[in-house]
Amino acid sequence: MKGLPQRLAMPDLGAVGRSLLGVMLAAIAGLQWGSAGAATAAAGAAAIAGAAALQDSPRGPLVLVSAISIQMGAAVLLGTATSSYGVLFVLAATAWCFVAGLQWAVSTNAGLIAAASGALLVTAPPVAPTLSGVGTAALLALGGGLVQAVLIGLWPRRRWRLQRDALTRAYRSLGADAKRLAADAGAGVDPAPLLWLRDTVTMTDRQARRRPLAYRAWYVLPQRISVTLTTLAGRSVDDPAVATVLRAAAGVLDVVASRSRTAKRDATLGVLQVEAATDAVAVSNVALAQRLSHQLREAVALRFGELTPDVDHVTRVGRRGALSAVPIAVAAVRAHLTWGSPILRHALRLAAGVGAGVAVERFADVPYGYWIPLTVLIVLRPETAHTYTRCAGRVAGNAGGIVVASVVTIIWHPTGLAAAVLAVLALGVAYAVSGYGYVATSAALAAVVVFLVDVSNAGDVGTMTDRLIATLIGGALAVLVHVVLPDHSMVRLRQRAGELLKTEIDYAATVIKAFVHGLDHPGEALAAAWERAFRARAAFEAAAGATTSDSGDLRRWLKAYRTALNAITTSCATLESNLPATPPATLHTDFVVAVDEYAEALSGAPTAPGAPWRIDGDRLAAAEQRIREAGRNLGPDDTSSRVLVAEIGDITRSLVGITD
Repeated sequence: MKGLPQRLAMPDLGAVGRSLLGVMLAAIAGLQWGSAGAATAAAGAAAIAGAAALQDSPRGPLVLVSAISIQMGAAVLLGTATSSYGVLFVLAATAWCFVAGLQWAVSTNAGLIAAASGALLVTAPPVAPTLSGVGTAALLALGGGLVQAVLIGLWPRRRWRLQRDALTRAYRSLGADAKRLAADAGAGVDPAPLLWLRDTVTMTDRQARRRPLAYRAWYVLPQRISVTLTTLAGRSVDDPAVATVLRAAAGVLDVVASRSRTAKRDATLGVLQVEAATDAVAVSNVALAQRLSHQLREAVALRFGELTPDVDHVTRVGRRGALSAVPIAVAAVRAHLTWGSPILRHALRLAAGVGAGVAVERFADVPYGYWIPLTVLIVLRPETAHTYTRCAGRVAGNAGGIVVASVVTIIWHPTGLAAAVLAVLALGVAYAVSGYGYVATSAALAAVVVFLVDVSNAGDVGTMTDRLIATLIGGALAVLVHVVLPDHSMVRLRQRAGELLKTEIDYAATVIKAFVHGLDHPGEALAAAWERAFRARAAFEAAAGATTSDSGDLRRWLKAYRTALNAITTSCATLESNLPATPPATLHTDFVVAVDEYAEALSGAPTAPGAPWRIDGDRLAAAEQRIREAGRNLGPDDTSSRVLVAEIGDITRSLVGITD
């Protein structure tokens, strides 16, 4: 159906199976060695860590999942230590959720993991704590997460292994190509490894939008390097110094493809040699040589974990470990400690909603009362525009999952190992339906929670109706805190403007990439992109209409913003009308790569919640200039490609005008 997002590809069955095995092992360990609620905490921590481990990351999940496991162990420690003291437990849950809400400043995944850790805290059973019981529960939760780090991190998914092998092969081939080009400018580049790399990392548009920029850049970079090598080699006939640059580049590429202990040091020295050789080339070749040097430095940085290029929220988790990321995360959080920040307001809403929910559970003696704060944690997100509609959807999903799971528990009354098996099966269903939207996912996860609580046989004595009532109370609390503390109208306008800009750019990128790669179903793909842009424009106009400010600067900005977006839409319509049925077979590789690089610059990196989407105008202008340079080689019959070059220029000018 047009306009509906494509289904996400489910993680490979082997990795999911290992993740589910980790949950089962954690539950068994909790039942064997833990006290009341320990098995639930251990299995829940393993489930959360498993979901995090299955996320695509350019450097693997080992360090990330280990850090998440420590956070979950701390949540279980705090929850089990305070759960029998009503007021203290309310304060602990409130404080934890405030800090969890602030973690959305780092990234979406960080915020979701922090909220999930809060779920481990609020489901702690109200039993008197003992030193051994609290310590054992925390260690079991930590162990449940670390099991996933071992099962997924040390035994990565098959697709990850294929991608890493393809990447290594591509860099090794480029090193050999650079040596041949240094000796013979007409030798060319072997396309087979690059094509294999492209095939192994092919993603849907939705997957590409959700991947970190580092993940996407890691696999696009070899193609860009190949074009620069070929172009630079063509200048070696008149400039012998170019051959020296190519030989130095070959050494760097060989080191990037290797796995020796001294690879990082050798690669750094190799880049310095390339930069030194660049100083000797002719003036007309300096720009190309510097471009190659920059690309090699980027390849070394990505390979050895020094940085993630062009991302504000950098994950500098390299060989030095996760501690190097702490100052950056702290700085990201500190930047949002202002009253107008949507992240700070979300943290306050989350803390108030969960604190009130825990208070109702403990002091009103509500059966299955933990579903009140759980629902608040599931529903609340740091954005106002979609909360009310998505709140209803998530609450409905929770209710559906509770009904299904409650029917099973009424018939079977599973506890212990039997409940753990059902929880694992429900978690498998959650993975299977994860691409069908948040309602289906909420339903599956609600069933997982029902069975996980039954693993420890620590649940309240109540009925299915009690669970549903508690869920409805939690949903009402989530809406109430949003009504009491909404985001500032100018913040909403800025966010809606960013969303509109992002959807317009996604629409433009879809059309632009179709010129060089084609689309399987161009009509449906373009219609879906246009529908997303149309809905975003409606949300933007609604936010603009609700803005209380009536300043002249705001009116002028709105006028300029609308004018620029209308110009982009007009250019996209022109491109659609000139879109060839199939990409011309005569297109040169450097033109295709330049267009891909421009589309990548358009798409940008996913932003942290609460921050409006922005575009790097300098990077975009540089990519547009490379398209113009590559377009000089277009033939007289490449009419559609010439239209593409012209409209890309118009789109760039409009976007740069907005970002200035």
